[in-house]
Amino acid sequence: MDNVRITEEQPSYKAVFGLDIVTAAIALILLGLATRPTFQRIKAGRFSSLNGAQDEPFKTTLGTYLFLWPALLCFSIVYIVRCASDILKTRGIVDYDKDLSWNGRAAYTVSSNENGTRLSALTFTTAFTNILFTVLLNGGVWIHSSHVQSNGTGTSSPKKKSKIWNTFIMLMILATGVAAWGVGMDVRDMSGGTMGRLAWSDVLVRDRVTRILYIVYECTVIVSSTSVSIEVWREYNSTNRTAHQSNERNHLARFAFVVVPLIALRNIFIILDIILLYLDTSNWPTSASLAVTFLLLIFRQFANLAIVAIILWGAWRMGRTIKMFGGSV
Repeated sequence: MDNVRITEEQPSYKAVFGLDIVTAAIALILLGLATRPTFQRIKAGRFSSLNGAQDEPFKTTLGTYLFLWPALLCFSIVYIVRCASDILKTRGIVDYDKDLSWNGRAAYTVSSNENGTRLSALTFTTAFTNILFTVLLNGGVWIHSSHVQSNGTGTSSPKKKSKIWNTFIMLMILATGVAAWGVGMDVRDMSGGTMGRLAWSDVLVRDRVTRILYIVYECTVIVSSTSVSIEVWREYNSTNRTAHQSNERNHLARFAFVVVPLIALRNIFIILDIILLYLDTSNWPTSASLAVTFLLLIFRQFANLAIVAIILWGAWRMGRTIKMFGGSV
């Protein structure tokens, strides 16, 4: 690509770009690790396996992988596309002194109509795929922790009420996210200039309806993930009381003491991201702007990466614990 000047940008921009590459690479590795067991479980086609040690059938890892594999696929796409966006932005001007863009990224000015249109497509792809990832991640945390508790305590989980509620909140995340994205798609053509379609971050700033719908979506994510976190704690407490010596109790402890705090921290920075939509950071000291950028990157981007890695580890461990068809599930 002509006029790409990634090596000429400031160290902070190159650092963010490097971390995006690392995120994409790790996500692809995790996707590769999850691919074989996912399709093995789909081929086996069983969500549970009878076991003489308890009345309730053991839950297999199929339910977990049905959420985890597409979540990892979406996550990989998000950061591959984001890396492409990082590169394409350098064909124009990266405006380090302007108001921070979406997710605390540096603002930029496009160099041509073609460049603006390409960046618009990339940023809208990132936004849509991230919505799908968020839905799948929420479902993955819920279903995996429920199945681990079921195997540890010998009781059926998730219960009917839990299934209805968590299906509802996942649909709410999807509906509000797609609504914001869809309205943004209609608005992005109204650039008011000659530099192509608006990027997702520009639409959020310029269009009030899209911004409100996006905030509703982010608030729905916070409420939904908090609900799932509370459920994880209940499942851990139940397993800790009734199956204290089980392997499942140890795995739920990782969820309760690692995944739940990561979700809480991520939610705090989702709120910060919302607040930034209404703040002008152009007058902030450079150190403050950089701190916000990297804090958002760590506690949104890498928190999500850590959560999917823990779920994958849990699915692998659960598959080795429960034997089926002469192998792990």
